[in-house]
Amino acid sequence: MKMIEVPVRKRTGWIWAISIFYLFSVDWTLLSFVLIYTGTISVNPAQRAYLDNLSTFDLGITVLIGLLNLSGVVALFVLNRVAVKLFVVALVASVLVALWHAAAKGWLQALGGPGFMGTMIGFGIAAAVCIYAWKLTKKGILA
Repeated sequence: MKMIEVPVRKRTGWIWAISIFYLFSVDWTLLSFVLIYTGTISVNPAQRAYLDNLSTFDLGITVLIGLLNLSGVVALFVLNRVAVKLFVVALVASVLVALWHAAAKGWLQALGGPGFMGTMIGFGIAAAVCIYAWKLTKKGILA
């Protein structure tokens, strides 16, 4: 009789790091919005114009993407394969919203060069997380 090898399903160091990173990022984003909208932090005119141009729908999409990422982190942490889909949907939505805001809302002017580079690095990290979660699924760690 041949023994079936079952992969060990445990949280890797990377799962811990990704979880902490995403929880910190979502909290930081929410805190930033609160501080800006309460006037605690001042913004330059291009940023003010961009923020004033955001609709309730825009803010709702931002919250939805945050919730998708948080759901992805929770799924990853409990080793559930749905994490891959949640992270991919969040990344695709983020890229589409960024393109839409760049074309219609003055997003690039509000960001400036360093902000744009930071966003591109963020997209790269999100893509790497998607690939990592997919690889964990293929190894049987996410089930």
